[in-house]
Amino acid sequence: MTNLEKYNKIVKSNLGAKEEELNDDVLVYNRYPEWDSITHIEMVSELEDKFGVTFGTLDITSFSKYSLGIEILRKMGVDI
Repeated sequence: MTNLEKYNKIVKSNLGAKEEELNDDVLVYNRYPEWDSITHIEMVSELEDKFGVTFGTLDITSFSKYSLGIEILRKMGVDI
């Protein structure tokens, strides 16, 4: 499984999103019904565990749409 597939699996399982919803038009924090503050922290925690990284406060608050999670992981050295 690639890192992108792992990321997508985490996003889908935490948000209940479908494959076709994995984009910035749909998956936006506080606009997608299931992406609330509690789910946000749970998703960040799972991403940290699966990729062996630690999100800083700025990373947590910046992660506000689908593609930004990928950008943050790349910034941390994850090949995604």
